[in-house]
Amino acid sequence: MKKVLILVCAILMVSSLSALALDRKKGDIAHGKKIFREQCKSCHNGKKAKKLTPAHKTRAQWKRYLKDNAKKLNRKHKRANVEVKLSEKDINDLWAFCYVGALDSEKPQTCD
Repeated sequence: MKKVLILVCAILMVSSLSALALDRKKGDIAHGKKIFREQCKSCHNGKKAKKLTPAHKTRAQWKRYLKDNAKKLNRKHKRANVEVKLSEKDINDLWAFCYVGALDSEKPQTCD
């Protein structure tokens, strides 16, 4: 009985963790592009901050940058005293847009 309970708990834990993961297929690419233009390009234009486009990173790099509710993105911006406010849906939409426009995608995008 104890082994069954442990197995059920392990299955529940794994399934709950996967629900929090980025899912580009559920992301809205058009909304992600809008977020990128409004939230990212407003500073990352080469004047205020280093120029940044979806084509500046590979899909794997974008995923690492945005995973865990954009933990790395928030940490880097906090060092620069910039607050980023994105909902989980916004992050997922941003991931979907960056995935299709990444350096290693079929059509890298500059978002210009």
